[in-house]
Amino acid sequence: MIGTRARVLAATLALQGCAAVLTAGGEPLSLRSPEFRAYVERVFREQNRVADELAFALEAAPARAGLTAAEQALLTACAGVNELATSRRDERRLGLQQRIAAARSVPDCERATQSAAVLLERP
Repeated sequence: MIGTRARVLAATLALQGCAAVLTAGGEPLSLRSPEFRAYVERVFREQNRVADELAFALEAAPARAGLTAAEQALLTACAGVNELATSRRDERRLGLQQRIAAARSVPDCERATQSAAVLLERP
């Protein structure tokens, strides 16, 4: 049993090292690359900006079509990105599976952020 667990862990670690994520624009980025770290940072900052704009827009016009749904979609899609940021801020290590799942959620967060930004541009 221990040998099987060790092999599974080794395979998971090997996959993490060579795994790539496709950005919303279709660019493949290795999870361990500096480009991926910069991508996560960019998406995190942009989703925070858009989330703030959504909050103010909802306060100003609570009945405006689609804003509540866009905010919920953004929160759901960006939960992994926010977990990465929170764990870094709190100097807390996430488990391997959590880190991989959060990293793979970044393109979904990017797409939700783009969709919400487009909605905010409409009158």
